[in-house]
Amino acid sequence: MKNSSFIISKYCFVSLALISVFITGFLHFYELGNIPAGMHVDESSVAYNSYCIVRAGADEHGNAYPLFFKCFGNYQDPVMPYFSAPMVMMFGLEKWAVRFPASLFHILAALAFYFLAYLYTRNKWISLAGAFVFSILPWIFPLSRTAIGGYAPMLLGIAGGCYFLFSAIGKKSRLRAVLAGLFWAFAMYSHHPGRPMSAVALICFVLSLNMLIIKRWKIFAAFVVCYVFSLLPLIISVLMNPQTLTGRFNAISVWRDNPGFPETCARIIERYLEYFGPQFLFISGDSNYTHSTQTSGVLFLFMLPFIIFGIYAALKYFRNNPYYRFLLLVLLTYPFAAMLTIVHRHGSSCMNGSIYWALVAALGAKYIIGKKKYRLAVFIPVIILAGYEIPTYYYNYFSKYKESSRWIFSANVVEAIDDALRQRKPGETLYISKYIFFPEKMQPGFKPEFYTNILFLAKVKPEIYIERKEIPPEDVCLYDGNIKKTGIFLRLDALLLTDKENKIVPVRDYEKIPEKAVLIKRIPTPSGINFEIYRVEK
Repeated sequence: MKNSSFIISKYCFVSLALISVFITGFLHFYELGNIPAGMHVDESSVAYNSYCIVRAGADEHGNAYPLFFKCFGNYQDPVMPYFSAPMVMMFGLEKWAVRFPASLFHILAALAFYFLAYLYTRNKWISLAGAFVFSILPWIFPLSRTAIGGYAPMLLGIAGGCYFLFSAIGKKSRLRAVLAGLFWAFAMYSHHPGRPMSAVALICFVLSLNMLIIKRWKIFAAFVVCYVFSLLPLIISVLMNPQTLTGRFNAISVWRDNPGFPETCARIIERYLEYFGPQFLFISGDSNYTHSTQTSGVLFLFMLPFIIFGIYAALKYFRNNPYYRFLLLVLLTYPFAAMLTIVHRHGSSCMNGSIYWALVAALGAKYIIGKKKYRLAVFIPVIILAGYEIPTYYYNYFSKYKESSRWIFSANVVEAIDDALRQRKPGETLYISKYIFFPEKMQPGFKPEFYTNILFLAKVKPEIYIERKEIPPEDVCLYDGNIKKTGIFLRLDALLLTDKENKIVPVRDYEKIPEKAVLIKRIPTPSGINFEIYRVEK
């Protein structure tokens, strides 16, 4: 009888796990190339550098297999460009192919979270539920469907690093210590916030398990050696070029405008508290529309009861349980990177918190299950709320956010250029009106940020671009009033400008249309201004 019950339980667990994987896989990969519409310049930069690596063995600047990729005056971390390269090699420069690794990394991070949650709860059902919720959290999900930054692989590194490090110390395993070192190093290579996040978490680990680490110092030494050895290329690169580490941070730090010491401290404290407030956690979330739908907190509201009980349990057993000490310490310190940035509620800079809040919620679920009198009173409302909250969030993401986020992903411009390129015949030139990129000041070579989208959409050959250091004007060029060869001309039929009374008015005769130009397509936009595609001859 016991064997029969065990088999049924195992069958149910495996079935539920497969259903969870199917649901989260569908949510991550459905319409991946079309939602979000358009393409962020950070995505096209990753995509084109991956294309350069595949075809030329170098980045867009001609640097052979670099550790960091210079773009827009900053440096991109290596994980996303290098992991996107196989997809680009197999499927070409396609949006879905470039976005695929981030979605896959998020799912793998959820798998790592399952094992980490099981270390804390020793309950496979809670761990499975926690991993599923982690895989669909609003904190991570929007970014995991883009190629903007290495956030998802960073989470895989942190979750896997935590699991293997705890497991190595607990089981006295050198192999797990080595794996822990690899995972933590992977987190630091993945994205620049992962470096301070990982450093703070490891300090919390040492403070929490100090006596146990001393007793098992050989295991911890194996971790440190592997971790440091794995980071040697990063350390050398930073020593040779500190800008790779500090460039981005200097541009967004709270003291970038030299506010003075009291004001700097006030800003830091204000931002630190924001990351524990309901506005960020449960109401509107990340302030950046690229990262968030702005209709939900970074966490689901139904998680709140579990979080409350989880914090209570962690405080109750804080002195005797090093696992709980670690969890409370990392929860208190998780916004340390984000609170030093000028932006309010910058969820991507403290995405490590998604692991720790979800882990606290799993701990709370375990605590509630152990208290029979609380079970029904907590779980029934939570299940009802989750049944409403999750479908509502995803309906909003795949419908309303799909449309409302078009502006921030430059969808209108990207789609118009893509359409114009499809109209172009082999050997022809695409002429683009400089006013399409208004208000950016355009220079020959498309060096403002949008040039990466041109490189991506036109599939400019890296060998040519690297050698000439500009987009080949015979393929794509800014319209300067002259047509040098037959091709396609893309422009706007009007500009919105302010008159003397500061009223916005459309101006239509702002640019000379080439002679012999034949209008072949007009593409409307929500502003009422249309893109126009002309066939032009020399």
